[in-house]
Amino acid sequence: MKNKLSVMVLSVIGLNVQATELNKTFIEFGYTQSDFGDKSKVEPDGIQLGFGYEFENGIYTSIKVKRQRDSLEGSVSKFDLDLDENLFELGYIAYETNKGRFSFGAGFGEMDWDMSHRKLEGDFYRLFTEYEHRFNQYFSGYARLGYEYFDPKGAKNNDGAWAELGIQAHYGASSVALSYFDSADIDQLGVTYRYSF
Repeated sequence: MKNKLSVMVLSVIGLNVQATELNKTFIEFGYTQSDFGDKSKVEPDGIQLGFGYEFENGIYTSIKVKRQRDSLEGSVSKFDLDLDENLFELGYIAYETNKGRFSFGAGFGEMDWDMSHRKLEGDFYRLFTEYEHRFNQYFSGYARLGYEYFDPKGAKNNDGAWAELGIQAHYGASSVALSYFDSADIDQLGVTYRYSF
């Protein structure tokens, strides 16, 4: 993980530093890792890609894709776990000041677990509120709170609250972000490079 972080940081060094603007029009790529709790030894990691667009009327949309993998070795056998996640979100910026803005929205996605001879897939739905804040010309952060409902095929439905926190260091149109997502069943840590336009 240290090598991946170094590459991302070095990629933005040397760019002209400008004041940060809160903006949801972007492309991004990065690293993500998932954790299923203390009782699980499964911690898949991999890449994440994203694209977002903010309209002038305050409506914004985004698409994010994550592809993660982990390998587990037991006393008898070894198996691989692939975790794929696709998410589409639509939101509206309801209130804005020169330092921050508040928005709300909804998302729809799908998540697939592929574990050797067993596969679990399902759709999930999210509602959320978000507050973005500009600390100064170089740093900004955000907090999201929401509710999600997961509907796996052939398994019990699951729902509950979730939260996500993030902080970004800005270098002109580029930024590096650190994010943490927490829900009842899964925690995710992400480091991404984002280019806003």
